[in-house]
Amino acid sequence: MSLTEPHTRPGPADLAGAWALEPSASSVEFTGRHFLLLPVTGSMPVRSGAAELDGDGRLGHLDVALDAAGFTTGNPRRDDAVRGPAFLDTEHHPLLRFDGETLAAGEPWTVSGLLSVRGRAVPLVLTVDEVVPEGARTVVRASATVDRHACGVSAMRALVGPRLRVRVTAVFVRA
Repeated sequence: MSLTEPHTRPGPADLAGAWALEPSASSVEFTGRHFLLLPVTGSMPVRSGAAELDGDGRLGHLDVALDAAGFTTGNPRRDDAVRGPAFLDTEHHPLLRFDGETLAAGEPWTVSGLLSVRGRAVPLVLTVDEVVPEGARTVVRASATVDRHACGVSAMRALVGPRLRVRVTAVFVRA
């Protein structure tokens, strides 16, 4: 169900309750720019997550953890550099976290919260592109733009663009 199909999409109240994230079925993919022109795509594994919506469809809790050490673009040399101290510093900061604070069920739905990278929390708004109920499971697809400089990841400013386009597929099951 696309959020643009008003007759078939669930409302936030329809999704009320506690949900656990299925890490193996979920993904976070990104696209950035190298030399400010060439696209670079990659992914980061989802480690854990949980969400809770109250009966009025308000977000009571959302927490998602990503495994920074699993960052990959398919280029081992670049991946090692990004996992290193100049970028993600995964030795000291093994997880990236998103703590959702509010769900706005307008057109489109948005989830506002804090993204924590390298010990720094910055505001982030996810645009919910699609919600697909599948029995006891619900697939949520969302997207956002992340400013890596705001997150404290500012190495190689002249070679790597400041913004990453992020695409999330989150598969939740009733807890």
